[in-house]
Amino acid sequence: MKLDDLTQMQSAWLQEGGKDSDVVISSRIRLARNLDGYSFVGKATDLDLDNLKSSVLSVMAKLFRPSETTCLDFADVSNDDAIFLMERQLVSQEFVNSKRPRALLFHNREEFSVMVNEEDHLRLQATAGGFALPETWNRVNALDDKLESELTYAFDDTLGYLTASPANVGTGLRASVMLHLPGLVETGEIAKALRGLQKLNLSVRGLYGEGSRPLGEFFQVSNQTSLGVSEESIVDELCGVVPSLVEYERKARATMLARNREGVLDRCFRAMGLLKMARTMSMEEAMTHLSSLRLGVRLGLLEQIPIQLVDDLFLHIQPSHLKRLMNVPVSREKDDEFEERLRADYIRSNIPEIEKK
Repeated sequence: MKLDDLTQMQSAWLQEGGKDSDVVISSRIRLARNLDGYSFVGKATDLDLDNLKSSVLSVMAKLFRPSETTCLDFADVSNDDAIFLMERQLVSQEFVNSKRPRALLFHNREEFSVMVNEEDHLRLQATAGGFALPETWNRVNALDDKLESELTYAFDDTLGYLTASPANVGTGLRASVMLHLPGLVETGEIAKALRGLQKLNLSVRGLYGEGSRPLGEFFQVSNQTSLGVSEESIVDELCGVVPSLVEYERKARATMLARNREGVLDRCFRAMGLLKMARTMSMEEAMTHLSSLRLGVRLGLLEQIPIQLVDDLFLHIQPSHLKRLMNVPVSREKDDEFEERLRADYIRSNIPEIEKK
């Protein structure tokens, strides 16, 4: 598969129709695994990591059909292509920034991906739109079993799976959901909600995971504990928390409308006006306005705007996608002013004209 072909597909983490998708954008399960007999990535030489990469790629070629998956040796991947894959949530920011020998396998419908030589030897992940943690866990668990049938993992009978970070020792599992919480932000309840999550030993991150900040009122909520618990209990714990967050957000949105309907309408239509008319648009500004647009669509205030269009824009306005969709040569050097004009042009051309009811 050519990477540019992905621009014509809905990203797996933004597919509509999932459970509670008015609040839960996506669900993700990630597993950290290391191979027995090899030094951890942070201690290994490039020669060691290159040998490990070659060994894993050989196993992957045996286990996965080329017609269903794409395998990339990152020695041959440009920085722009790496960023493109990160925008689609197929690789992490750390993986993109790394200079180590590394590789990626991903399903052509983006049902799963495997990073080779990120922080750990293997990072397996699966993503789905909406609230779908159990289904996503089943998928990545099957992927894990498939790889373990040919690879020997570093495992301790007492500690469990051994990982580079002590926080991941045990199951090596990170379960997370991406939430859109404009109601809690607008009503001032977000700080209370975040404190409650921290008390439950859950972490909150931004759009791109660890080290990133929230954009467009998007938040990633995930487990922190991996040691001394089972994979199923981690998934079940988050499954027990997310419905309460969803209900909390829905009530906050209802409160917004009840207290100040005209103010909510003004926010939504002001965002629409800026997106439709602006000639330059930074990434942060665009995410802020698209968040308001998504809120308006979900509240039934902007019924003429398809929700999938809004969700696609969240992905398409990111730098590498934008460059591809607007036919800008990938070799062009980064130019913030040019990119902001390009982003505004793309948004204007894709948002339809609507009339206020």
